[in-house]
Amino acid sequence: MSLKTKSILYNFICFVSLFLVLRYLILGYIIKTDGLWLAVISAVIASIFAPKFFVVQDKGEEKLIMKTIFSKDIKEL
Repeated sequence: MSLKTKSILYNFICFVSLFLVLRYLILGYIIKTDGLWLAVISAVIASIFAPKFFVVQDKGEEKLIMKTIFSKDIKEL
């Protein structure tokens, strides 16, 4: 599996897991509204707080890196 495919898969897994936690465990009990607005609010929050995975070229070699909103440094995986 290429690094580009891994980065897309990691982005999807992090977003979906955060979305489901927000939708059903946290916001489902706090906000009493219909499913569509609750899903939209959960998707926006999950897209902001989910870590982002990128593939970068460094000295001719590809590296998978992760960037989060909570830290300024970039972590290499």
